[in-house]
Amino acid sequence: MGTFLKVCISLYLFVMHGGVHVHGSSNGAAAGVYDVTEYGASPGNEDNKDAFVAAWRAACSSAAGNATLLVPEGTFAVGAIEFSGPCKGGDAPVVLINGVLRPCTGRCHLSDDAWITFSALTDLLVTGAGTLDGQGGAQSNKPKTTTLELDGVANSTVRGLRFVDSRGFHVSFHRSTRVAAEGLHIHAPASSHNTDGIHVGFSSHVRITDSVIGTGDDCVSVGPGSSDVVVTGVICGPGHGISVGSLGREAVRGLVIRNCTVRGTTNGLRIKTWPGSPPGLASNITFEDITMANVSNPIVIDQHYCPHDHCSDADRDRPSLVQISDVTFRRIEGTSSSKVAVQLRCSEERPCSGVRLDGINLRCGDQPCHAQFANVRGTPALDAQAPSLGAGIAVLGFHRSL
Repeated sequence: MGTFLKVCISLYLFVMHGGVHVHGSSNGAAAGVYDVTEYGASPGNEDNKDAFVAAWRAACSSAAGNATLLVPEGTFAVGAIEFSGPCKGGDAPVVLINGVLRPCTGRCHLSDDAWITFSALTDLLVTGAGTLDGQGGAQSNKPKTTTLELDGVANSTVRGLRFVDSRGFHVSFHRSTRVAAEGLHIHAPASSHNTDGIHVGFSSHVRITDSVIGTGDDCVSVGPGSSDVVVTGVICGPGHGISVGSLGREAVRGLVIRNCTVRGTTNGLRIKTWPGSPPGLASNITFEDITMANVSNPIVIDQHYCPHDHCSDADRDRPSLVQISDVTFRRIEGTSSSKVAVQLRCSEERPCSGVRLDGINLRCGDQPCHAQFANVRGTPALDAQAPSLGAGIAVLGFHRSL
């Protein structure tokens, strides 16, 4: 590796760390840069897993610390791979991806789990100008493999990368704490199934910021066991919007979705539980300062969620036992492509409580927008900015109907 390239890497990492040069380099691997091509990786269709693992092990075990695992420009094939810790000295290497990664073909096998996994690590940064191409596409019959998963990771960030055509979720935070996704670009066809942009499950203190996400499923989904999740500055669409759920058993608490734009999606802001869901809790959830553009079903709580009629007959007739409480939708504005712009369909057994609609300003073409409430304890608190239209309570033309 030439001196000029090392200087460029050092400057890049300096900028990506916000001016704090955490991982430096001077000469060769001993200085902290572990280029996968120096361990046998080469662009093409052959599986480079062994070379990637060898470079990772060298970087992770570096006695000098300040290590960087480098994937240079070029298109590299790699099979399912796990970069695991802990690393020597505690901190994980920076992972700098400037090339394109694709799943290998032929005898190479990807499971239903994850393609690229980082596990049991602290202070990890995965960044670069590169692309993770899952080679999924709209009509993929391939396993629903998550492209990138952080599992059991702390104090870590995924920043600046591009993700396309995952076979399953694009990015997943699982059993992790104090993790962030920043400045990501995530794209998959609107017709691709189960291709959530960023999924959070069993994780806490999560930040998702300044990302552009368009897929065939949720742009961001927050699943059971998650707390203190903040989503800001996300541009979402196409897809199914920004969702909490599906929920059950493990609680979800302390979610804030703020300053986001949702465009052309089949849902906007949604909380969902399956019928027959076991006892659980979803509380202290705030959606605020959201702009909608031609969104169907902009505001939804659905405790009868059963996509594609995939509920068993036994569950279909049983109410969800997830208690949803203290949910605020505040300053939601824009356009709805459906006449019913607010739907709160809560559980017969566990009615929603503490739901507030504050400053809702949605337009439904040349017709008034309607709101439907079912099994909401009391009347949802409504901050009306216009007179009531007809019977019941209206917010800018919304009618309360049971």
